Amino acid sequence: MNAVTLTPNPETDYRAAMQQAAVTFLFRREGLYLAGDHQVLESCRQYLGHSLEVPEHLVQRIAELAFAEFESKTRGRLKLLGVCPTSGIFRARLILLDTATQQRHPVPARYLPRHMRQPCNTSK
Repeated sequence: MNAVTLTPNPETDYRAAMQQAAVTFLFRREGLYLAGDHQVLESCRQYLGHSLEVPEHLVQRIAELAFAEFESKTRGRLKLLGVCPTSGIFRARLILLDTATQQRHPVPARYLPRHMRQPCNTSK
């Protein structure tokens, strides 16, 4: 007896296609939410249920899978490099590295979350 392994193909597998559509939706709306925000999952559920008319019994599972895939692709994308050399004493700017595009962005320190503004102890 020959065993054939089935791989999810978005063209033939309904769940994989809906998950891929949900991940694409989340990437289009990436800048609207904070990482790990519960509203991201709720927005994904609404998109699947209302826009794509996914059956109710599949919405929760597909939304969770899409959210997990989205989080794994976006987590750790920005890294704090240090203080921008052109910043002043009262207007500190920090440099963030986008690891996906390798671009550096000077950002005013007041826009960053408190945990990113904490000085790092690199003496260890």
